[in-house]
Amino acid sequence: MNDGESAAERLRALLEEARPPTGGVALEEIIAEVAPVLPLLRELPAEKRASGDYESFEFRECFTVLTLLGRRLALLDLTPTAAVRVVQLALRSVEDSDETTAEGFAQHAFAAAVEGFVLGREERIGQTAEARAAKPLKPLRIDEAVFALIVSGVHEPTVLSECVDALGRAMLDADVEVAIVDLTQLGEPNRERAAAVFAAEEVTRMLGGVCFFTGVDARWKAAAADARIPLDAIQIASNLVEAIAAAREMTGRTAEGGALKWRALLDRLRR
Repeated sequence: MNDGESAAERLRALLEEARPPTGGVALEEIIAEVAPVLPLLRELPAEKRASGDYESFEFRECFTVLTLLGRRLALLDLTPTAAVRVVQLALRSVEDSDETTAEGFAQHAFAAAVEGFVLGREERIGQTAEARAAKPLKPLRIDEAVFALIVSGVHEPTVLSECVDALGRAMLDADVEVAIVDLTQLGEPNRERAAAVFAAEEVTRMLGGVCFFTGVDARWKAAAADARIPLDAIQIASNLVEAIAAAREMTGRTAEGGALKWRALLDRLRR
């Protein structure tokens, strides 16, 4: 490596020359993740990399950092092949022009990066699955006067809070004052999830409306008690059919009024 050329500059040149398949990830993003690791790699002299004493502290520290780098590359959504290629180029970027990477060191470096990549890929898959699961959780407009939020599965409290916020925005935009939140299929009640979903009561009240909750079984009652939520101040219906009937009565809708969506949903729920 030339004295006037930094490791980061050489890494950029190597990446531009090699053009590893990044799947649309910009080279700037990759360089931003790799550049902080280069000084540590540079501190390991060639003779040490070839020594084979890879259990020493400085090598363990180096491989730990490479594991973290592998995780970050996975979170960028690179493929395993592209991630290993990036690490290979990172090693080359800190070498002198007449130096070659010691095979033993390279193998340990790649193994550390792959270990981190696997951890990052699992994390990435989890994030993607959570985002995909949360995407359908949108307020359902049952009628001109009512929105419903029907949640199923297990979701983090932050996701549930976003769903409740979306419910409030939908009601505000449509000038609707009645909501139904169904917890029948929502899993793993706890204090945080209860606080998130029962916040729909406060949201609708701020809009001058009312929220009916269904599916509030013993588990949700216990979670609500743990969160210090007074359920006696909340409208709770035994099931969706009763909640819909109560909402219809409150909004003054009648079957003759043309509430076809109400009738279709009620018929489906009664089967």
